Amino acid sequence: MKKPTIHPYGRFGLFELNFQTGELRKQGMKIKLGQQAFKALTLLLQPSGQVRTREELQSQLWPAGTFVDFDHSLNKAIHNLRAALGDSAINPRYIETVVGQGYRFISIPQQLCGPAVRPRNARVGSLAVLPFANQPSGSETEFINERITERIIDTLSRTPGVRVLAYSTVQRYREKDLNPRVVGQDLLVGAVVAGEMAWRNDKLLLHVELIDVDDGTQLWGEQFEETCSDVLARPEKLTDRICDQLRPIVAPNRKKALQGTVKLSSAALARGLIGASPLGCSEAGPGPILVGGSSSPGCEDRGSSRSNRSGGNR
Repeated sequence: MKKPTIHPYGRFGLFELNFQTGELRKQGMKIKLGQQAFKALTLLLQPSGQVRTREELQSQLWPAGTFVDFDHSLNKAIHNLRAALGDSAINPRYIETVVGQGYRFISIPQQLCGPAVRPRNARVGSLAVLPFANQPSGSETEFINERITERIIDTLSRTPGVRVLAYSTVQRYREKDLNPRVVGQDLLVGAVVAGEMAWRNDKLLLHVELIDVDDGTQLWGEQFEETCSDVLARPEKLTDRICDQLRPIVAPNRKKALQGTVKLSSAALARGLIGASPLGCSEAGPGPILVGGSSSPGCEDRGSSRSNRSGGNR
């Protein structure tokens, strides 16, 4: 059987996999990936979209004569792979479980040729923040889910140039099996924020991602782990952390624009203070400007000398 051509790099979303070295990187940052997880990802990527049966994965991951609990070991390898990608079995973006068969890599635009090029510095014009999938569901956890979603919407809606749909518009999209890309197309937005909340004992595990509606790629993703009591007491702390990471992706030029405004304002302020001479002292040079209403010492001296000369002429 002829082996498929192996390209040196595989790109998907924000990730880049080097098939030769086994390195997985996310926007240039190396991500820890075990040997079995790497082998599984390589098989799933080539070709992307093809279902790989559990038997096929087992034969490729472990050579003949290996004594191991294949089911447990394969489940662990897939779990580790999803953890490295920030993926979810409930709401998968990359690795999909095909019941009764095996696993499939969800096809998204890829580049299998060379090193990754940094994504374009373009802002998101419109955005929908969907309620997070919530496991297990309850009145208290749903209340927190609603509070976090609303605050993210409120915060991002204050970003100039970005249209964010209101919570009343998106609150009906609560089902965990909804396709965020399809929802985004239905809402006529450029990107969707979606995620999954899992409450485990005294911990809240939250996976959030920003998805490009046009091509389904992940523009950003992150996992958060918080103590339940902290989230219940102050959900805004977690929400602000999420928004701090989302804002530069949604509006990448905003920080530079603000810095430019601050520099321009500071320069204009300095020119105004230096040029505005107290007591009509137009010839004042670039001497020190004192805070608190005091004028430049040079002006005071020149003003005093004028007064003395005027007094002497009387």
